[in-house]
Amino acid sequence: MSSKNTRNTRPAGIGTGYLSLMMIFVMLCLTALAALSLSAAENERKFSRKSADYNAEYYAADLAAKQTLAAVDGIVKSYDSYDDFMLLAELENLENIGYLQTAGSLTVKWDTPINERQDIRCEVRFRGGGFEITSWRTVSSSEPEEVPLEVWSGE
Repeated sequence: MSSKNTRNTRPAGIGTGYLSLMMIFVMLCLTALAALSLSAAENERKFSRKSADYNAEYYAADLAAKQTLAAVDGIVKSYDSYDDFMLLAELENLENIGYLQTAGSLTVKWDTPINERQDIRCEVRFRGGGFEITSWRTVSSSEPEEVPLEVWSGE
């Protein structure tokens, strides 16, 4: 026999308990990341649906506003003068239409609802046999019409 110590020794290293704990921790992290990924995907799906619904509402309202413009343009083209009483009476028969007469031109305004919160506000100026769109924008339904500030000019 040899004179060496024959004690039963284990080699230094990582034990099986530590590996099991690490594997459990990794599985918990992967499960948490999978749950977060699923939640983010669901939120993206909901956002995409809301965005698609809003776009459909907007383009339907834009089409309605353009149809109103075509109707107003047809009425205005059927008269020789912007001062004609019958022209103004026909414009008043259209829903949500306002107008303003100036020398040689006629400005027509209307709002087309997109949804309960927003409208498309349109303003078109007719002059010289044609028209010019001066404003076509999305506004809040509760937004009042712009009123210019009265600023003292120093006079």
